[in-house]
Amino acid sequence: MKKFFKISIISVLSLLLGFLVFLLIHVLRSTPQMKGEILLDGLREEVRIVIDAWGVPHIFAQNEKDLFFACGFMHAHERMWQMEITRRAGFGRLSEVFGKVALDRDKFMRGLSLAEGARRDYDKLSPKMKELIVSYSEGINSWMDTRKMNWPLEFLILRYRPQPWTPLDSLVVKEIMALMLCTDYRSEVVRGNLVKRLGAEKALQILEEGIPFPSPGIEEARLSNGVPHIPFQGSNNWVVSGRRTESGKPLLANDPHLEISLPSIWYEIHLSSPDVNVTGVSLPGVPFVIIGHNESIAWGTTNSGVDVQDLYVEKLNDTGDMYLDKGEWKPLFKKRENIKVRGKRLPEEIEISWTERGPIISPFVIESQSPLSLGWTIYDGGESMKAFYLLNRAQNWQEFKSALGLFDVPSQNFVYADKDGNIGYYLSGKIPIRPAAAALFPFPGWREEGQWKGYLDEEQKPHLFNPEEGMVVTANNKITPEGFPHYVGFDWFYPFRAERIRELLFQKEKHSIESFKIIQNDVYTKNGEFVLPVLDGIEGDDGKMAEALSGIRDWDLMMSSGKEPALFEFFMDFFNLEVFKDELGEDFDDFDSSFRRKNAGLLRILSDPLSSWFDNVDTASVETREEIVEVSLEKAYEWLEENYGSFESWDWMKIHSIRFRHALGEVPLFRFFNRGPFPVDGHAFTVRASFGRGHETTSGASYRQIIDLADLNNSVCVITSGQSGCFLSRFYDNQIPLWLEGRYHPMLFSPDSIERDSIGTLRLKPLARR
Repeated sequence: MKKFFKISIISVLSLLLGFLVFLLIHVLRSTPQMKGEILLDGLREEVRIVIDAWGVPHIFAQNEKDLFFACGFMHAHERMWQMEITRRAGFGRLSEVFGKVALDRDKFMRGLSLAEGARRDYDKLSPKMKELIVSYSEGINSWMDTRKMNWPLEFLILRYRPQPWTPLDSLVVKEIMALMLCTDYRSEVVRGNLVKRLGAEKALQILEEGIPFPSPGIEEARLSNGVPHIPFQGSNNWVVSGRRTESGKPLLANDPHLEISLPSIWYEIHLSSPDVNVTGVSLPGVPFVIIGHNESIAWGTTNSGVDVQDLYVEKLNDTGDMYLDKGEWKPLFKKRENIKVRGKRLPEEIEISWTERGPIISPFVIESQSPLSLGWTIYDGGESMKAFYLLNRAQNWQEFKSALGLFDVPSQNFVYADKDGNIGYYLSGKIPIRPAAAALFPFPGWREEGQWKGYLDEEQKPHLFNPEEGMVVTANNKITPEGFPHYVGFDWFYPFRAERIRELLFQKEKHSIESFKIIQNDVYTKNGEFVLPVLDGIEGDDGKMAEALSGIRDWDLMMSSGKEPALFEFFMDFFNLEVFKDELGEDFDDFDSSFRRKNAGLLRILSDPLSSWFDNVDTASVETREEIVEVSLEKAYEWLEENYGSFESWDWMKIHSIRFRHALGEVPLFRFFNRGPFPVDGHAFTVRASFGRGHETTSGASYRQIIDLADLNNSVCVITSGQSGCFLSRFYDNQIPLWLEGRYHPMLFSPDSIERDSIGTLRLKPLARR
């Protein structure tokens, strides 16, 4: 019996060891190939892909179709898991893989109908664009065809294989970006709830400056349970003309602020064929360079804050199959959605009703007593794919403008520079024409004045070409000049970052790549400069308050390591809480997360010491601003002391640390996919921006680039982690130290520099047909 038991244990251990060896072999075989030849069906001619020292592929093709085919192959080669999860998120199909835990998210995405937006984009594709995106899809699928058991580890863990890629998958990736960069409907919900709770006059005191008085009868609404948190994203870009540079040619900088994950949201790539030569960052799933330069021009983007979503309160008939529109009852178009859920035999069924304005998104996105529909520019379809195709090929300002005239969503601030010395600015995207009062709060759908009357013409949008000042700066601040005749939006951030960038640009007569690096990594807080004067009237009598006041008053306003930035950040948290929580109640969290970075809330009332907002309505006494400031500072000190020890031991960078998270990294067994935590400086209002939920960093500069139009080979960039999605690859996390330390790598462009820093060459060859 003992012998049998011993043999059984040895057999089990041998099987387990064999399985682990089998798994290890296939995981190692899934590491992306960096050199050699690969035969692929679908290519016309050989494609050469030179991989540089940073894992960036430089793709040299002899025709356009092969170029896009190879782009798709390389995206899949390094990022197939990321692409798969992104498209599943867009179509609301995560539950098929992750089970019931993803069901609410899938309902949310089905409710927003991103898939319908992608289908309408597809209908507007020209035959040539369809052909090129089909070539890109074939490149992805050709990579899948090379897989046997050597799939990325994530697919082995979850025991499934991805379906073939289609052009609709690429289009839904674009809609995901539109959603990430546009959350106007959330702002409408928050504004509406504040007006409902406080009355319009009181609410307007803390909402964005300049908002018109709302219509009566505001609908109260709530974001549905399980709705994914979509942080407000930001970015910086700026460009200076040659008269402000050492070289005499323009310099252009950009750092888009997005949620940070592993792998990076961006994939660096260089695409070259007889008709195009462009480098920069791409979105895995989309076959173009989104931000970067070609041989003649460079560009960068920031989120514009343009309002492209409107909520409408709908009035339905008794049977719920018709809606009222300008005095006429019209039939709802009802669409049934079946959501397959892993582990369940039957799919989850939901029904989405459509008006002519857009889908009714309650209750899957918003919970409200009356049905709410969403008008959004994606539902009209667009030509953003063609816009990026033409942008990658543009050689001058006119071609740049022509390309962006086709861009629909997400609306972006583009800055421009060319080798001839020109600089410019262009506001892209469809901007609906309607009155502000109908756009800022949920509006009765049956009223004609709330309907969209088309879109602004391209010449009506703000743009600049060779401005007299010799520079353009955007940082999610207000972009329209005073007296601009059209409603554009109010979802702009307070201009602290833009002001600081301009301040640093004016401090130096002539700029270089090195001075631009310093600006991109600046952590001076203009927010602190604005807020801290309220401490002047505070007397610290006891030891703790005296210590806190002494430290923060002597602080240099740098959000770097140390106790002072930690105290300031927590003081601001408690200050907002003490001022608004008593009157906003359950609406406080949504208001605080959505409006703190805008010209709203505390930033609207801080300079008025007699504002009634400083009084705590829950007490019998009438508090002053100074009393609330003192209470807030004391609570911040006590909280930090309780959680992080003595005053001298507080360190903002450790509190504000970042963990680079993989989609499976929340499961303890799979935390080897993650990296970190690492200390991080900056905060939401610094040029080197970093922010998140709570005080941990989850968002920031997803990419930094500086382009030198005097010599494109001097250009530099960095992404957050690395090129590869394979955790065993050396390019999985090799850029993390650079990103953390404010360093960069060369943006190789000339053939000589590429060959000099090459680590391998892949040759994709057509599969010989028999």
